[in-house]
Amino acid sequence: MKNIILNLLFIVCLSNIFGQSSDHIYLAHDHNYGTTYSYGVTEITIHSDSTYTWKNWNVSNKKEWKTYKKYEPEVSKGKITQNGEFYILIEYRNGNKTDFNWNVKISNKQLNFYYPNRNGKLKKSSKYKRID
Repeated sequence: MKNIILNLLFIVCLSNIFGQSSDHIYLAHDHNYGTTYSYGVTEITIHSDSTYTWKNWNVSNKKEWKTYKKYEPEVSKGKITQNGEFYILIEYRNGNKTDFNWNVKISNKQLNFYYPNRNGKLKKSSKYKRID
């Protein structure tokens, strides 16, 4: 009886240690053509509960983008809904829904943003690479 309890405790501990996080992080960096900063780094974390966290860093130049984590990011959060083959990122600020909605396609290797062109068809605008 004592061995059974110890074995069960051991199995429970091991299952918690080797559990995987189902959150995926996507990263993009490029010139942002802003007035103050010329380069931007963006991280999007897709959570398993159909929400996302969007972090945006502005750095002075392209050479500094690898050290973006030492700066304070702008953070936005929102919900994810699905519409056919596309996902829609809906942004919420201060608990209120905003007018910002983005059409994206999510895969294991990348996250692609799409925008509607003049004809109403969706065209690819930017690509984020998966880093975790």
